[in-house]
Amino acid sequence: MSKESELKEFILKKAPQCVHPAGGMLAHPFVTPSFDVEPGADDTAEVSERSTVGHYLQMYDWDACFFSQAAHRLTLDTKENIGMSVVRNFLSIMEPDGHTPRTVAPERIWDAGDHCKPFLAQSLAYQKRMFPALDVDKKLLASLDKYLEYFKTHRGAINGLFHWRNVLESGVDNNYTLLYPLEASKDTNENVGDYPDAHLIATDICGYIYAEYKAMEELYTANGDRISAEKYEKMATDLASAIDQYLWVEEIGMHCNFDTKTGRHVTLRSWTSLVPAIMGACSKERVKQVIEQNMLNQDHFLSPCGISSVALSERLCNQAKRGLYGRYIVSNWQGPMWVIPNAMVVRCLKREGYMDGACDISRRVTHTMFDGITKTGTLYENYDALHGYPLWAPQFMSWNILALELIEILAN
Repeated sequence: MSKESELKEFILKKAPQCVHPAGGMLAHPFVTPSFDVEPGADDTAEVSERSTVGHYLQMYDWDACFFSQAAHRLTLDTKENIGMSVVRNFLSIMEPDGHTPRTVAPERIWDAGDHCKPFLAQSLAYQKRMFPALDVDKKLLASLDKYLEYFKTHRGAINGLFHWRNVLESGVDNNYTLLYPLEASKDTNENVGDYPDAHLIATDICGYIYAEYKAMEELYTANGDRISAEKYEKMATDLASAIDQYLWVEEIGMHCNFDTKTGRHVTLRSWTSLVPAIMGACSKERVKQVIEQNMLNQDHFLSPCGISSVALSERLCNQAKRGLYGRYIVSNWQGPMWVIPNAMVVRCLKREGYMDGACDISRRVTHTMFDGITKTGTLYENYDALHGYPLWAPQFMSWNILALELIEILAN
């Protein structure tokens, strides 16, 4: 049996354990990133298990959304569409002003104040493409309108661009391009969780919101509401134009975060700066430049085990389990290989016709995951990009389930 086949068998066996029946404030089946765990078991604790042993016992925004995109490949007890269930669960806890918590267990909301990352509309549009008969009613679309409006009113920045509330809200917990104003290289900054709120425009949130707008255009078109579809089409076009105009840095061939206080870009190669190209939120010429100059460049992002979360060419790139410069960071996005940016890059490469590159990265990633299972018996949240060693958070499924998509690419 091939590495890909054995990895697929492992995922198909373990992934259904991440889906749990409705309970508490979650009125629909919900998803946790970790398998073989009890959801919400740490709801009365001061510190969640993710911070101590790496078990994620709650439903998280992008984890659940990306898991749902592969759920149709699983044998599940629930008859409900998992993607629809994920979206409905998050929107059901939305507050009157549109704020939607990003981390929720049956009996508790975690990460208070953080807004659910912009993936809900994309998840629903994905399900609608997979299952055309899925009923996306007007009430659900109105709730998504309100959810996205919150980004404009509370995460909006100059020139129609966007910022995160803090580094944890971004999900890329110790992303150098968000922490750089704190001078991470000073080694022991206890305030590493702080964030230059509202003045550091971030490439990833801008790219994600562009994709949300395109998804809303698609959903409204499917519902026959051309007026609303055209509104979102224009919002997406305007945002893509602003991304190219204000965030592009020609010298390194990619978009970069922008500090509105200093008027300077954060010219550090992090995978989050690939997001506008990944999402198609920029010109075709710049997508091509990002791919060839950065994604598929072994001097920068293309590591032996897949796309590195920080370019190998960066002096601060490291493969530590928990990341450098911060005692409270859950895991490390400063160099290790994570499946999520790899899966997103592979989708981008397929869309743009770089099939050899898509297959190459798919092979590197799936073989790394399989080798990790052989050594440890389980999947992990991230892996050493150079040597493939599993690093942190055992029993982690979440977006690792997208390996099924990578395996299909290799098979075809």
